[in-house]
Amino acid sequence: MKGVFLKEKNHYEYNEAKAAFFDAQADASWVISNYTESERSRLEQVFEVLPALLNCTVLEPGCGAGRLTEILAEKVGPEGLVLAMDISENMIQKARTRLGCRENVRILCASLESCAFPGPMVDLVFCHQVFPHFDCKETALRIMSACLKPGGFFVIFHLMGIEQINDLHRKAGTPVARDIMPSNRAMEQMLTRFGLRIEKIEDQNDRYLILAQKTQRV
Repeated sequence: MKGVFLKEKNHYEYNEAKAAFFDAQADASWVISNYTESERSRLEQVFEVLPALLNCTVLEPGCGAGRLTEILAEKVGPEGLVLAMDISENMIQKARTRLGCRENVRILCASLESCAFPGPMVDLVFCHQVFPHFDCKETALRIMSACLKPGGFFVIFHLMGIEQINDLHRKAGTPVARDIMPSNRAMEQMLTRFGLRIEKIEDQNDRYLILAQKTQRV
């Protein structure tokens, strides 16, 4: 992705405790295992409501060990690009091993909140099980919206509902204990502020989805 400017990790303030927490999780089964048949089916249902991704540029913050990155790389094809990032160095190492030398993937150890893009250049931002972990959600949304092309899509997707997400994090007793998914009303207000129009919200026991579209430059 030409022109993308990313600060090095030791040049900006980031949540070291949270990065260390995810470093310690890099070998957990929920990180390295392939999606189950049920999980893959739920993911495919998200792709069904999106335009075809062939030749598109996709931003994936919080890529973890690259499970979704691998799927996105297949969908954008050799002429597309997936820009994947995570604050955990151990997760990034796993992702690089998983993705190998795919020329249509760029994997970076970076915090989204530290990124600056030269302008709208991304067709899709896909936040998979990461949005609650942004320390400043408004900053993250501002950056993600700014890098989206007009008409581009923004996705937040979890494999459980909002009540389960928040309960899981609250009970964790770790640096993610305060990583709460905002209410649908709060999300709608934030997304609207940054030029993202909500097209779909689903909150069920086995999934949480927000699909929005970029309506204007921010």
